[in-house]
Amino acid sequence: MTAPSTLSPAVGRTTRAMAAGRDAGWLLLGNAAAAATQWAVIVMLARLGGPDVVGRYAIGLAVSAPLILLAGLALRTVQVTDARSRYRFGDYLRLRLAGAAVALCGIAAVAMVFDAGTAAVVILVGAAKALDAVGDIFCGLFQRHGRMRDIAVSMTVNGAATLVAMTALLYLTGSAVWAVVGSVAASALASLGYCVPASRRLRTGAAPDGGPATRLSTMVGLAGVALPLGLAGTVTSVAANLPRYVVEDQLGMTALGIFAALGYVALGVNLVCGAAAQAILPRLTRMYADGQIERLRVLSHRLVLLCVLLAVLAVPATALVGRPLLRLLYGAEYAEYAGILVVLLPAVALASAAYFLDAALSAARCFGNQLAAAVTVTAAALAAALLIPAYGLAGAAWAVAIPAFVQCGLKTALLRRVLRKRAATAPATPWPASDGGSGP
Repeated sequence: MTAPSTLSPAVGRTTRAMAAGRDAGWLLLGNAAAAATQWAVIVMLARLGGPDVVGRYAIGLAVSAPLILLAGLALRTVQVTDARSRYRFGDYLRLRLAGAAVALCGIAAVAMVFDAGTAAVVILVGAAKALDAVGDIFCGLFQRHGRMRDIAVSMTVNGAATLVAMTALLYLTGSAVWAVVGSVAASALASLGYCVPASRRLRTGAAPDGGPATRLSTMVGLAGVALPLGLAGTVTSVAANLPRYVVEDQLGMTALGIFAALGYVALGVNLVCGAAAQAILPRLTRMYADGQIERLRVLSHRLVLLCVLLAVLAVPATALVGRPLLRLLYGAEYAEYAGILVVLLPAVALASAAYFLDAALSAARCFGNQLAAAVTVTAAALAAALLIPAYGLAGAAWAVAIPAFVQCGLKTALLRRVLRKRAATAPATPWPASDGGSGP
């Protein structure tokens, strides 16, 4: 009888590294498709509708994002880092559905401060993002089972369908409201039409969830675990969107449309870094659980330094190609604001470092970053209130850059403290290959 073969450590390392690279590749592909299609949506809105239509869509995103994040409680991150499977998928899904319903009510209430047309756009954008939030929980299930391809497909379907539907409806009707109806339909297609059927096999055979009282008690417990991370993410989103609120209030919807269009030029950097952080989150979680604290620290800091390098390189690159790029994408009206892009693009690249810092903190199950979030939103509020009325859109760009710098500094200090505390309470562990890679 032949003994079963076993992989050598070197082969095992190579296999795990290839799997990790494949997973990261699928996530990057999905996020690249999402970035390209979202950017194309803004280009289409700018070309077919003008800055005012872009501004209405942007205010819809700015209003809905913090409320969706608050009600969503960053459950996907909690789900992926739940190494001991304390909660079932049904617990996450029920809590996300309840949160999405509450968020929609809040978005509808806030929308009432705008005129009827803008209010309709805000509510419809909120509905699309609520559907995306439901799909996000299914993506968390895919991520736990290593099915990154399904995540990439859902993101690509969502982005492509959104672009096609919004373009067709805006061209046929000339209405921003009808265009955003297309976004709602696309989100429903991706979340309900793709994610639900694709996850059916993963949900088959799951243990029963118990009675209503048990389910309610479990949801309350899960919400308590996730609340600190949800609050921190919400405050960070508010900080990121504060310049948009102030621009709309002080400078008007057209100015907001121009500012939002400039911001979407940097969207690719943001989404790629977000995808990379999601791809590396399971690896960082294993490092922390295995006591490989020094390795986690080195890898996290290298990723942050990469974002800083991108921010530095973005300055000369944007100065050289910013004006012709804006003219090509949006038209001559937007090209006049190329100088603002020189500040805005590096700021977004620097802010992307927070994705990697958040991933490392989540791997350490450190979900309560309220101090860093509170200081960041305070810096954003002060910068927006002081700089935008005085310097217009240039001030808005600096109101993005200043909080990004503050946030990265605070979260870097917090991560160092968390890792130092963990290293002091656990014996040093060598750098084995259990994390799926061959080096830091």
